[in-house]
Amino acid sequence: MKDKIPSAAIITIGTEILIGQITDTNSQFIAKKLFRSGFQTNKIVSISDRASDIKESITELKHVDLLVLTGGLGPTNDDITKNVLCELYECSLIESSEVLEDITTLVKRRNPDAEINERNRMQALVPEPGNYVRNKVGTAPGLIFDSCNDLPVLIALPGVPFEMQWLWENGVDQYLRSQFDVCPNEFDQFFVAGIPESELAVKLQSWENTLPKEWQLAYLPSPGIIKLRLSRPKDNTPMYWQRIEELRILLGNLLVGEGDLTLEALVAKELTERRLTISTAESCTGGKLAHLLTRVPGASSFFKGGMVAYANEVKTNFLNVELKLIEDFGAASQAVAEKMALETQTIFQTNIAIATTGIAGPTGGTPEKPVGTVWIAIAINGKVDSQKFVFTTLRDVNITRTCNTALALTLAKIKNLPTR
Repeated sequence: MKDKIPSAAIITIGTEILIGQITDTNSQFIAKKLFRSGFQTNKIVSISDRASDIKESITELKHVDLLVLTGGLGPTNDDITKNVLCELYECSLIESSEVLEDITTLVKRRNPDAEINERNRMQALVPEPGNYVRNKVGTAPGLIFDSCNDLPVLIALPGVPFEMQWLWENGVDQYLRSQFDVCPNEFDQFFVAGIPESELAVKLQSWENTLPKEWQLAYLPSPGIIKLRLSRPKDNTPMYWQRIEELRILLGNLLVGEGDLTLEALVAKELTERRLTISTAESCTGGKLAHLLTRVPGASSFFKGGMVAYANEVKTNFLNVELKLIEDFGAASQAVAEKMALETQTIFQTNIAIATTGIAGPTGGTPEKPVGTVWIAIAINGKVDSQKFVFTTLRDVNITRTCNTALALTLAKIKNLPTR
Protein backbone atom coordinates (compact mmCIF):
# COMPACT_ATOMS: atom_id res chain seq x y z
CA MET A 1 0.00 0.00 0.00
CA LYS A 2 1.24 3.47 -0.81
CA ASP A 3 2.78 5.59 1.95
CA LYS A 4 2.22 8.93 0.23
CA ILE A 5 -0.60 10.13 -1.97
CA PRO A 6 0.76 12.31 -4.82
CA SER A 7 -0.35 15.92 -4.50
CA ALA A 8 -1.61 18.12 -7.29
CA ALA A 9 -2.75 21.68 -7.99
CA ILE A 10 -4.76 23.19 -10.83
CA ILE A 11 -4.24 26.58 -12.45
CA THR A 12 -6.72 28.01 -14.93
CA ILE A 13 -5.53 30.97 -16.98
CA GLY A 14 -7.84 33.57 -18.45
CA THR A 15 -8.97 37.06 -17.58
CA GLU A 16 -12.41 36.07 -18.90
CA ILE A 17 -12.74 33.73 -15.90
CA LEU A 18 -11.79 36.44 -13.42
CA ILE A 19 -14.36 38.90 -14.74
CA GLY A 20 -17.13 36.29 -14.77
CA GLN A 21 -17.46 36.15 -18.54
CA ILE A 22 -17.14 32.37 -18.62
CA THR A 23 -17.53 29.62 -16.03
CA ASP A 24 -14.47 27.59 -15.09
CA THR A 25 -15.65 24.07 -15.83
CA ASN A 26 -12.11 22.87 -16.55
CA SER A 27 -11.10 22.81 -12.89
CA GLN A 28 -14.13 20.73 -11.98
CA PHE A 29 -13.36 18.17 -14.68
CA ILE A 30 -9.65 17.97 -13.86
CA ALA A 31 -10.20 17.77 -10.09
CA LYS A 32 -12.63 14.90 -10.56
CA LYS A 33 -10.21 13.05 -12.83
CA LEU A 34 -7.28 13.59 -10.46
CA PHE A 35 -9.29 12.34 -7.50
CA ARG A 36 -10.32 9.20 -9.32
CA SER A 37 -6.74 8.60 -10.44
CA GLY A 38 -5.49 8.75 -6.85
CA PHE A 39 -4.11 12.29 -6.56
CA GLN A 40 -4.88 14.71 -3.75
CA THR A 41 -5.66 18.14 -5.17
CA ASN A 42 -4.47 20.76 -2.68
CA LYS A 43 -5.34 23.97 -4.46
CA ILE A 44 -7.24 25.36 -7.46
CA VAL A 45 -6.48 28.89 -8.61
CA SER A 46 -7.59 31.11 -11.48
CA ILE A 47 -5.24 33.79 -12.72
CA SER A 48 -4.98 36.41 -15.46
CA ASP A 49 -2.99 35.78 -18.62
CA ARG A 50 -0.09 38.00 -17.51
CA ALA A 51 3.38 36.46 -17.49
CA SER A 52 4.08 37.66 -13.96
CA ASP A 53 0.93 36.00 -12.60
CA ILE A 54 1.72 32.71 -14.33
CA LYS A 55 5.28 32.67 -12.96
CA GLU A 56 4.19 33.64 -9.46
CA SER A 57 1.45 31.00 -9.26
CA ILE A 58 3.69 28.17 -10.48
CA THR A 59 6.45 29.17 -8.07
CA GLU A 60 4.03 29.30 -5.14
CA LEU A 61 2.76 25.82 -5.99
CA LYS A 62 6.13 24.18 -6.56
CA HIS A 63 5.71 21.97 -3.47
CA VAL A 64 3.13 19.72 -5.19
CA ASP A 65 3.99 16.67 -7.25
CA LEU A 66 1.89 17.66 -10.25
CA LEU A 67 0.62 20.92 -11.71
CA VAL A 68 -2.14 20.94 -14.31
CA LEU A 69 -2.63 24.20 -16.15
CA THR A 70 -5.25 25.19 -18.72
CA GLY A 71 -5.50 28.19 -21.02
CA GLY A 72 -3.24 30.44 -23.03
CA LEU A 73 -2.15 27.95 -25.70
CA GLY A 74 -4.10 29.46 -28.58
CA PRO A 75 -2.84 31.32 -31.68
CA THR A 76 -3.49 34.92 -30.55
CA ASN A 77 -1.19 37.53 -29.05
CA ASP A 78 -2.49 37.05 -25.51
CA ASP A 79 -1.67 33.32 -25.57
CA ILE A 80 1.69 33.53 -23.82
CA THR A 81 1.59 30.43 -21.62
CA LYS A 82 3.91 28.31 -23.74
CA ASN A 83 6.73 30.85 -23.78
CA VAL A 84 6.44 31.59 -20.06
CA LEU A 85 6.62 27.89 -19.21
CA CYS A 86 9.69 27.39 -21.39
CA GLU A 87 11.38 30.24 -19.55
CA LEU A 88 10.56 28.73 -16.15
CA TYR A 89 11.55 25.20 -17.12
CA GLU A 90 14.60 26.33 -19.09
CA CYS A 91 13.76 24.62 -22.35
CA SER A 92 13.45 25.75 -25.94
CA LEU A 93 10.65 25.23 -28.44
CA ILE A 94 10.97 22.94 -31.43
CA GLU A 95 8.55 22.32 -34.26
CA SER A 96 6.84 18.94 -34.16
CA SER A 97 6.08 17.48 -37.56
CA GLU A 98 3.36 15.32 -35.98
CA VAL A 99 1.61 18.29 -34.40
CA LEU A 100 1.91 20.30 -37.62
CA GLU A 101 0.36 17.38 -39.48
CA ASP A 102 -2.52 17.30 -36.99
CA ILE A 103 -3.07 21.04 -37.37
CA THR A 104 -2.96 20.83 -41.16
CA THR A 105 -5.45 17.97 -41.22
CA LEU A 106 -7.85 19.83 -38.94
CA VAL A 107 -7.61 23.13 -40.84
CA LYS A 108 -8.08 21.41 -44.21
CA ARG A 109 -11.05 19.43 -42.94
CA ARG A 110 -12.78 22.65 -41.93
CA ASN A 111 -11.85 24.41 -45.17
CA PRO A 112 -10.03 22.51 -47.95
CA ASP A 113 -8.86 25.79 -49.50
CA ALA A 114 -7.35 27.19 -46.29
CA GLU A 115 -3.61 27.78 -46.01
CA ILE A 116 -1.52 27.06 -42.92
CA ASN A 117 -0.51 30.48 -41.65
CA GLU A 118 2.20 31.64 -39.26
CA ARG A 119 -0.11 31.43 -36.27
CA ASN A 120 -0.96 27.83 -37.07
CA ARG A 121 2.73 26.91 -37.32
CA MET A 122 3.42 28.55 -33.96
CA GLN A 123 1.03 26.10 -32.36
CA ALA A 124 3.15 23.24 -33.67
CA LEU A 125 6.01 24.35 -31.39
CA VAL A 126 6.48 22.05 -28.41
CA PRO A 127 9.01 22.06 -25.54
CA GLU A 128 12.26 20.27 -26.24
CA PRO A 129 12.74 17.28 -26.07
CA GLY A 130 9.22 17.13 -27.45
CA ASN A 131 6.92 15.99 -24.66
CA TYR A 132 3.36 16.53 -25.82
CA VAL A 133 -0.06 14.95 -26.31
CA ARG A 134 -1.41 15.12 -29.85
CA ASN A 135 -4.70 16.94 -30.26
CA LYS A 136 -7.05 15.48 -32.86
CA VAL A 137 -9.94 17.86 -32.12
CA GLY A 138 -8.13 21.22 -31.96
CA THR A 139 -4.95 23.01 -32.96
CA ALA A 140 -3.19 23.24 -29.57
CA PRO A 141 -1.45 20.06 -28.31
CA GLY A 142 -1.11 19.22 -24.64
CA LEU A 143 2.39 20.04 -23.36
CA ILE A 144 4.34 18.13 -20.72
CA PHE A 145 7.17 19.74 -18.75
CA ASP A 146 9.36 17.45 -16.66
CA SER A 147 10.33 18.41 -13.13
CA CYS A 148 13.07 21.07 -13.26
CA ASN A 149 14.54 23.79 -11.04
CA ASP A 150 12.58 22.51 -8.02
CA LEU A 151 9.38 22.84 -10.04
CA PRO A 152 6.94 19.93 -10.31
CA VAL A 153 5.86 18.03 -13.37
CA LEU A 154 3.53 20.33 -15.28
CA ILE A 155 0.91 19.50 -17.87
CA ALA A 156 -0.40 22.44 -19.92
CA LEU A 157 -3.69 21.97 -21.74
CA PRO A 158 -5.80 24.22 -23.96
CA GLY A 159 -8.57 26.14 -22.22
CA VAL A 160 -11.31 25.06 -24.64
CA PRO A 161 -13.21 22.53 -22.51
CA PHE A 162 -13.94 19.88 -25.14
CA GLU A 163 -10.32 19.93 -26.34
CA MET A 164 -8.97 19.70 -22.80
CA GLN A 165 -11.28 16.80 -21.98
CA TRP A 166 -10.37 14.94 -25.18
CA LEU A 167 -6.66 15.32 -24.45
CA TRP A 168 -7.16 14.03 -20.91
CA GLU A 169 -8.98 10.94 -22.08
CA ASN A 170 -6.60 10.30 -24.99
CA GLY A 171 -3.16 10.77 -23.52
CA VAL A 172 -2.90 12.66 -20.24
CA ASP A 173 -4.53 9.97 -18.13
CA GLN A 174 -2.26 7.30 -19.60
CA TYR A 175 0.81 9.48 -18.99
CA LEU A 176 -0.09 10.04 -15.33
CA ARG A 177 -0.58 6.32 -14.73
CA SER A 178 2.83 5.60 -16.27
CA GLN A 179 4.71 8.30 -14.35
CA PHE A 180 3.14 8.31 -10.87
CA ASP A 181 2.69 5.56 -8.31
CA VAL A 182 -1.00 6.06 -7.58
CA CYS A 183 -3.86 3.96 -6.29
CA PRO A 184 -7.14 4.98 -7.94
CA ASN A 185 -9.81 6.19 -5.53
CA GLU A 186 -12.91 4.04 -5.67
CA PHE A 187 -16.33 4.89 -4.30
CA ASP A 188 -19.97 3.93 -4.46
CA GLN A 189 -22.66 6.49 -5.22
CA PHE A 190 -26.34 6.49 -4.32
CA PHE A 191 -29.09 8.73 -5.68
CA VAL A 192 -31.67 9.75 -3.09
CA ALA A 193 -34.89 11.66 -3.81
CA GLY A 194 -37.91 12.81 -1.86
CA ILE A 195 -36.20 13.97 1.34
CA PRO A 196 -34.40 17.20 2.37
CA GLU A 197 -30.69 16.95 3.09
CA SER A 198 -31.12 17.73 6.81
CA GLU A 199 -33.71 14.98 7.24
CA LEU A 200 -31.53 12.54 5.36
CA ALA A 201 -28.60 13.35 7.64
CA VAL A 202 -30.77 12.66 10.71
CA LYS A 203 -32.04 9.43 9.18
CA LEU A 204 -28.52 8.17 8.53
CA GLN A 205 -26.88 9.57 11.66
CA SER A 206 -26.67 6.36 13.69
CA TRP A 207 -25.52 4.33 10.70
CA GLU A 208 -22.97 6.97 9.72
CA ASN A 209 -21.57 7.30 13.26
CA THR A 210 -20.58 3.63 13.29
CA LEU A 211 -18.56 3.80 10.06
CA PRO A 212 -14.79 3.35 10.38
CA LYS A 213 -12.95 6.67 10.44
CA GLU A 214 -11.20 6.04 7.14
CA TRP A 215 -14.53 5.64 5.34
CA GLN A 216 -15.81 8.97 4.06
CA LEU A 217 -19.50 9.64 3.40
CA ALA A 218 -20.19 12.80 1.40
CA TYR A 219 -23.57 14.47 0.81
CA LEU A 220 -23.79 16.05 -2.65
CA PRO A 221 -27.13 17.88 -2.92
CA SER A 222 -28.58 19.40 -6.07
CA PRO A 223 -32.14 20.54 -6.81
CA GLY A 224 -34.44 17.54 -6.45
CA ILE A 225 -31.76 14.94 -5.79
CA ILE A 226 -29.06 14.11 -3.24
CA LYS A 227 -26.05 12.00 -4.14
CA LEU A 228 -24.36 10.07 -1.37
CA ARG A 229 -20.76 9.14 -2.09
CA LEU A 230 -19.10 6.54 0.11
CA SER A 231 -15.35 6.07 -0.38
CA ARG A 232 -14.49 2.43 -0.81
CA PRO A 233 -11.64 0.98 1.29
CA LYS A 234 -8.77 -0.48 -0.65
CA ASP A 235 -9.24 -3.96 0.80
CA ASN A 236 -12.99 -4.14 0.01
CA THR A 237 -13.74 -6.11 3.16
CA PRO A 238 -17.00 -8.07 3.53
CA MET A 239 -17.96 -5.59 6.27
CA TYR A 240 -18.03 -2.80 3.68
CA TRP A 241 -20.60 -4.60 1.54
CA GLN A 242 -22.61 -5.43 4.66
CA ARG A 243 -22.75 -1.74 5.55
CA ILE A 244 -23.81 -0.91 1.98
CA GLU A 245 -26.72 -3.30 2.29
CA GLU A 246 -27.68 -1.68 5.59
CA LEU A 247 -27.69 1.69 3.81
CA ARG A 248 -29.97 0.38 1.08
CA ILE A 249 -32.42 -0.91 3.66
CA LEU A 250 -32.36 2.38 5.56
CA LEU A 251 -33.05 4.40 2.44
CA GLY A 252 -35.80 2.14 1.16
CA ASN A 253 -37.89 3.81 -1.54
CA LEU A 254 -35.85 6.99 -1.19
CA LEU A 255 -33.03 5.24 -3.04
CA VAL A 256 -33.75 5.72 -6.75
CA GLY A 257 -30.44 4.69 -8.28
CA GLU A 258 -26.82 3.67 -7.79
CA GLY A 259 -23.61 4.09 -9.72
CA ASP A 260 -21.06 6.57 -10.96
CA LEU A 261 -23.38 8.02 -13.59
CA THR A 262 -25.63 11.01 -14.01
CA LEU A 263 -29.30 10.65 -13.17
CA GLU A 264 -30.29 10.78 -16.83
CA ALA A 265 -27.67 8.14 -17.65
CA LEU A 266 -29.17 5.86 -15.01
CA VAL A 267 -32.59 6.29 -16.61
CA ALA A 268 -31.06 5.60 -20.03
CA LYS A 269 -29.37 2.47 -18.71
CA GLU A 270 -32.62 1.04 -17.36
CA LEU A 271 -34.51 1.90 -20.55
CA THR A 272 -31.85 0.32 -22.75
CA GLU A 273 -31.55 -2.85 -20.69
CA ARG A 274 -35.34 -3.30 -20.68
CA ARG A 275 -35.71 -2.29 -24.36
CA LEU A 276 -38.16 0.50 -23.47
CA THR A 277 -38.74 3.80 -25.24
CA ILE A 278 -39.59 7.21 -23.81
CA SER A 279 -40.93 10.60 -24.94
CA THR A 280 -41.48 13.96 -23.26
CA ALA A 281 -44.03 16.79 -23.20
CA GLU A 282 -42.69 19.86 -21.48
CA SER A 283 -44.18 23.16 -20.49
CA CYS A 284 -42.37 24.67 -17.50
CA THR A 285 -39.08 22.87 -18.23
CA GLY A 286 -38.90 24.21 -21.78
CA GLY A 287 -37.16 21.21 -23.36
CA LYS A 288 -34.48 20.71 -20.72
CA LEU A 289 -35.74 17.24 -19.86
CA ALA A 290 -35.40 16.12 -23.47
CA HIS A 291 -31.95 17.72 -23.61
CA LEU A 292 -30.79 15.77 -20.55
CA LEU A 293 -31.96 12.48 -22.01
CA THR A 294 -30.57 13.08 -25.49
CA ARG A 295 -27.11 14.07 -24.26
CA VAL A 296 -26.64 10.46 -23.14
CA PRO A 297 -24.70 8.60 -25.86
CA GLY A 298 -26.95 6.16 -27.70
CA ALA A 299 -30.13 8.11 -26.88
CA SER A 300 -31.64 7.23 -30.26
CA SER A 301 -32.21 3.69 -29.00
CA PHE A 302 -34.63 4.78 -26.26
CA PHE A 303 -35.71 8.40 -26.86
CA LYS A 304 -38.19 8.88 -29.68
CA GLY A 305 -38.98 12.57 -29.36
CA GLY A 306 -40.46 15.36 -27.33
CA MET A 307 -42.58 18.46 -27.54
CA VAL A 308 -42.21 21.82 -25.82
CA ALA A 309 -45.87 22.73 -25.35
CA TYR A 310 -45.30 26.06 -23.65
CA ALA A 311 -48.33 28.04 -24.83
CA ASN A 312 -51.85 26.82 -24.12
CA GLU A 313 -52.71 26.77 -27.83
CA VAL A 314 -49.83 24.34 -28.41
CA LYS A 315 -51.20 22.10 -25.68
CA THR A 316 -54.63 22.14 -27.29
CA ASN A 317 -53.62 22.03 -30.96
CA PHE A 318 -50.80 19.51 -30.83
CA LEU A 319 -51.34 17.52 -27.63
CA ASN A 320 -55.14 17.41 -27.81
CA VAL A 321 -55.54 18.92 -24.34
CA GLU A 322 -59.14 20.07 -24.19
CA LEU A 323 -59.49 23.83 -23.73
CA LYS A 324 -62.09 23.17 -21.04
CA LEU A 325 -59.47 21.36 -18.93
CA ILE A 326 -57.25 24.42 -19.03
CA GLU A 327 -60.16 26.78 -18.35
CA ASP A 328 -61.48 24.69 -15.43
CA PHE A 329 -58.21 23.67 -13.79
CA GLY A 330 -55.47 25.85 -15.28
CA ALA A 331 -52.43 24.83 -17.32
CA ALA A 332 -50.52 23.94 -14.14
CA SER A 333 -52.85 21.17 -13.01
CA GLN A 334 -53.10 17.45 -12.57
CA ALA A 335 -55.67 17.09 -15.36
CA VAL A 336 -53.53 18.90 -17.91
CA ALA A 337 -50.31 17.13 -16.91
CA GLU A 338 -51.90 13.70 -17.19
CA LYS A 339 -53.50 14.48 -20.55
CA MET A 340 -50.16 15.74 -21.87
CA ALA A 341 -48.43 12.53 -20.81
CA LEU A 342 -51.04 10.20 -22.26
CA GLU A 343 -51.26 12.05 -25.58
CA THR A 344 -47.49 12.20 -25.90
CA GLN A 345 -47.21 8.48 -25.35
CA THR A 346 -49.76 7.94 -28.12
CA ILE A 347 -48.23 10.45 -30.55
CA PHE A 348 -44.70 9.11 -30.23
CA GLN A 349 -45.72 5.48 -29.67
CA THR A 350 -43.47 5.01 -26.64
CA ASN A 351 -43.66 2.79 -23.59
CA ILE A 352 -43.23 5.76 -21.29
CA ALA A 353 -43.99 9.48 -21.51
CA ILE A 354 -43.13 12.25 -19.04
CA ALA A 355 -45.06 15.53 -18.87
CA THR A 356 -44.18 18.64 -16.90
CA THR A 357 -46.32 21.72 -16.35
CA GLY A 358 -46.11 24.39 -13.70
CA ILE A 359 -45.27 27.94 -12.69
CA ALA A 360 -41.51 28.35 -12.91
CA GLY A 361 -41.60 32.02 -11.88
CA PRO A 362 -40.68 34.55 -10.83
CA THR A 363 -44.16 35.79 -11.81
CA GLY A 364 -47.45 34.08 -12.55
CA GLY A 365 -48.21 32.66 -9.13
CA THR A 366 -51.46 32.99 -7.19
CA PRO A 367 -52.37 32.25 -3.55
CA GLU A 368 -53.84 28.93 -4.70
CA LYS A 369 -50.93 28.15 -7.04
CA PRO A 370 -47.78 29.91 -5.85
CA VAL A 371 -44.63 30.19 -7.93
CA GLY A 372 -42.91 26.82 -7.86
CA THR A 373 -46.09 24.79 -8.22
CA VAL A 374 -45.34 21.92 -10.60
CA TRP A 375 -47.18 18.84 -11.77
CA ILE A 376 -45.23 15.88 -13.14
CA ALA A 377 -47.13 13.10 -14.89
CA ILE A 378 -45.69 9.79 -16.06
CA ALA A 379 -47.60 7.56 -18.44
CA ILE A 380 -46.57 3.94 -18.77
CA ASN A 381 -48.31 1.67 -21.25
CA GLY A 382 -51.49 3.74 -21.22
CA LYS A 383 -51.74 4.25 -17.46
CA VAL A 384 -50.77 7.56 -15.90
CA ASP A 385 -49.72 8.72 -12.44
CA SER A 386 -49.03 12.29 -11.43
CA GLN A 387 -47.68 14.19 -8.47
CA LYS A 388 -47.79 17.80 -7.35
CA PHE A 389 -44.78 19.68 -5.99
CA VAL A 390 -44.24 23.17 -4.65
CA PHE A 391 -40.61 24.12 -5.14
CA THR A 392 -38.90 27.50 -4.75
CA THR A 393 -39.46 31.04 -6.05
CA LEU A 394 -36.31 30.82 -8.21
CA ARG A 395 -36.96 30.09 -11.88
CA ASP A 396 -33.73 28.27 -12.76
CA VAL A 397 -33.86 26.17 -9.59
CA ASN A 398 -37.46 25.21 -10.30
CA ILE A 399 -36.64 24.09 -13.84
CA THR A 400 -33.65 22.00 -12.70
CA ARG A 401 -35.54 20.56 -9.75
CA THR A 402 -38.50 19.59 -11.93
CA CYS A 403 -36.22 17.77 -14.37
CA ASN A 404 -34.31 15.94 -11.64
CA THR A 405 -37.51 14.99 -9.84
CA ALA A 406 -39.13 13.76 -13.06
CA LEU A 407 -36.08 11.63 -13.86
CA ALA A 408 -35.96 10.23 -10.32
CA LEU A 409 -39.67 9.34 -10.37
CA THR A 410 -39.31 7.76 -13.81
CA LEU A 411 -36.29 5.73 -12.73
CA ALA A 412 -38.14 4.39 -9.71
CA LYS A 413 -41.16 3.42 -11.83
CA ILE A 414 -39.03 1.70 -14.48
CA LYS A 415 -37.22 -0.36 -11.85
CA ASN A 416 -40.58 -1.51 -10.45
CA LEU A 417 -41.78 -2.76 -13.82
CA PRO A 418 -41.82 -6.51 -14.37
CA THR A 419 -38.95 -7.77 -16.48
CA ARG A 420 -39.78 -8.47 -20.09
